[in-house]
Amino acid sequence: MKNHVKLLYLSILSLGLYLAYSCVQPYMPPEITQAASFLVVDGSLNVSPLTTSQIKLSRTQNINEKDPPMVEREATVSVEGDKGSNFKFVEMQPGIYTVGAIAYLDNEKFRLHIRTKNGKEYISQYVPAMQTPPIDSVTYRVSPDKTGVQINVNTHDPLNKTRFYRWNFEETWEYQMPLYTGYEVIGKQIKGRTEDVNRCWDNRKSTLITVASSIKLSEDVIRDVPITFVPVLGDKLRIKYSILVKQYGISQQEFEYWNALSRTNEVTGGLFDSQPSQVTGNILCISDPNEIVFGFFSASSMQEKRLFITENLGGLTFLDSSCEPIDTLPASEAIRMFEMLSHLILVEFPVPGSQELWYTTGSAACSDCRELGGTNKKPTFWK
Repeated sequence: MKNHVKLLYLSILSLGLYLAYSCVQPYMPPEITQAASFLVVDGSLNVSPLTTSQIKLSRTQNINEKDPPMVEREATVSVEGDKGSNFKFVEMQPGIYTVGAIAYLDNEKFRLHIRTKNGKEYISQYVPAMQTPPIDSVTYRVSPDKTGVQINVNTHDPLNKTRFYRWNFEETWEYQMPLYTGYEVIGKQIKGRTEDVNRCWDNRKSTLITVASSIKLSEDVIRDVPITFVPVLGDKLRIKYSILVKQYGISQQEFEYWNALSRTNEVTGGLFDSQPSQVTGNILCISDPNEIVFGFFSASSMQEKRLFITENLGGLTFLDSSCEPIDTLPASEAIRMFEMLSHLILVEFPVPGSQELWYTTGSAACSDCRELGGTNKKPTFWK
């Protein structure tokens, strides 16, 4: 009897699980699968001396799309000043428009003007040229459990004029491959390498939104604003790491825009989370006032400061534990394996009594640092 009861219970449980999983289907409403493509404007006018400015134009995409956003090509992009200045941007890369150093009049305000290839026009509100105070310091602190490094920024404006700030950053790090390759194959001959492919440098630009304000303080002082946390996992902190922090003084309106955008990006989607709002910025479509445009145009000088970290943090990576020499072969066979399987020639291995030199081989993934996306050209700022 007990066995029959147990069997009945398992049958009901199995049926319930089957119905539960078989009835779950993804909900893809038309608002997601057939969403319109809106213009996204990313960039600003850099009013610092001897610097370039960049505006990137792209399009929104459906939430289920896997490809990168489509860029807006062959647009006419310019910045107009309320005192007569006009700066024409040039499309240097698809969807990326740049202009060189500018000269402008005191107290001049600026607006962005865009005409797309299909004839639509977009214009921003006039914005003042904000002057950014220097960065006082970029500091770091190793976490107590040594799981990573926290990087902070400090600044102040002695004139108490800025009050609102935004930061982004670029990070660069040096890394080394587990296996060293000292030889390469040129014209079916093994020759010593003329360049080192064991050590490389990689870099990333931040996608984080970091803003802060001193509006509630008696003095315009910003202390220990968290810029980023660099985890030990990976190879960023193993040899040498560098971060270039860029600081912008911004208006209160721009601060509220970036703050709202940051909150929207941080929404986790839980049942009781605040619902994401539409953050559009200060750019309008004058061809169709009802069309949504995303982005905020601003004009400000930029201040930057670089920090180097050499804490040598991080344990063994997957490559360290899995990379070993593949084989030791005579020169002719090593060349054949290079041509067939891209095995790299690591070191010379003399074999007593052999008329032919032997070489130890290894995989490119364990020997050539360029395989991981970095470059073996040392950055000019590296020290």
